[in-house]
Amino acid sequence: MTVLSRLLARRTAVAGAILLVLVVLFCFLGPLLYGTDQSHTDLASARLSPGGGHPLGTDELGYDVLGRLMVAGRTSLIIGVLAGLIATAIGAVWGAVAGYTGGWLDTVLMRVVDTGVAIPALFLLLVAATLVTPSVGVLALLIGCVSWLVPARLMRAETVSLRERDYIRAITVLGAGRTRVVFRHIIPNAIGTVAVNATFQIADAILLVAYVSFLGLGVPAPATDWGAMLSKGITYTFDGAWWLILPPGVAIVLVVCAINFLGDGLRDAFAVKGRR
Repeated sequence: MTVLSRLLARRTAVAGAILLVLVVLFCFLGPLLYGTDQSHTDLASARLSPGGGHPLGTDELGYDVLGRLMVAGRTSLIIGVLAGLIATAIGAVWGAVAGYTGGWLDTVLMRVVDTGVAIPALFLLLVAATLVTPSVGVLALLIGCVSWLVPARLMRAETVSLRERDYIRAITVLGAGRTRVVFRHIIPNAIGTVAVNATFQIADAILLVAYVSFLGLGVPAPATDWGAMLSKGITYTFDGAWWLILPPGVAIVLVVCAINFLGDGLRDAFAVKGRR
């Protein structure tokens, strides 16, 4: 059985993939079908309950919540995917170099990783967000640069195992340089570990975006994301405005669960391949 067939045999992974596709379509194609003004406020229509021309009501500035949910989801997904890919790429290269080289360089590189793991990523993000103006690109870069430590550890462990394989020893004897071995043979043959970790990194990045935005350090208005919607909606918790809290909260939970289900399926599929 191929990796794809083993993945399709896992119902939770398939359900996660389908849910993720639906969310992506909702966020990127939804605004084309359900157009709303997300740039200009309309205080006369502020905090309207769901119904009529607003299926999910309006927020405190008069923005349509359903349309806001689509725009916010697009921002969260873009930042999450970019940050996850950045973290995975940095971690894969760092871990592969450390694991293949060994010796003092391995010790130094992994002590850097250990030191970074000891510092909470959220704390680093909050400090960085106060020093620069947050934007989609900046947040993606910041989150990616504080999230590569775990991928580096995983990649190093995989590389230590791969460097003992006969084909790695053979190409080394034939004169292949370290750079060629790492980028042409180590990382491609660890694609299972890289792909699985990338999914979890994307899920973690979406949560980190929500954390930072919830604390008021997300993308500047009128842009928004799900965390910012939660942060503003929580103000009206005791006023009964549930439509300001429930939609973004459910969206975050669904997307993170879907990505984790898909990641678990990929991990199991690649693990079976590795055992065989």
